[in-house]
Amino acid sequence: MPERFLPDEEATEALGAELARRTPPGGTWLLEGDLGAGKTTWTRGFVGGCGGDPEQVASPTYAVLHRYCGAEGRVFHLDLYRLGAGGAWSLGLEEDLRPQDRLVVEWAGPDGPWPTEWVAMLRLEREGEGRKASWLEP
Repeated sequence: MPERFLPDEEATEALGAELARRTPPGGTWLLEGDLGAGKTTWTRGFVGGCGGDPEQVASPTYAVLHRYCGAEGRVFHLDLYRLGAGGAWSLGLEEDLRPQDRLVVEWAGPDGPWPTEWVAMLRLEREGEGRKASWLEP
């Protein structure tokens, strides 16, 4: 499992952009980490790496779902803290997803009816003044 120390927000966003470029259309990232661990910061980089505007990215804590346009498709950013993994589908998400869209899910847990077989996991933890990221790609 790759790991990287991220000293600041810029490094966290850069990792998001790097991993976005390696994520195929239809790919899903499941994000783990405590509140304030950097999940939304990482997602800003991910959206930018997909050709979208990172400045539009906001925490989905209260909205549950945000959609961002990228160069090749959309990025769906979900927060399932209150809904659980199955709750994503109560939003009608399966009807809106297209094969070229990518999914970033906070508080997902490992179980869920994810739309493709390409499902990666990212864990962000505070470490000193920065964060430690560890991830597993299929």
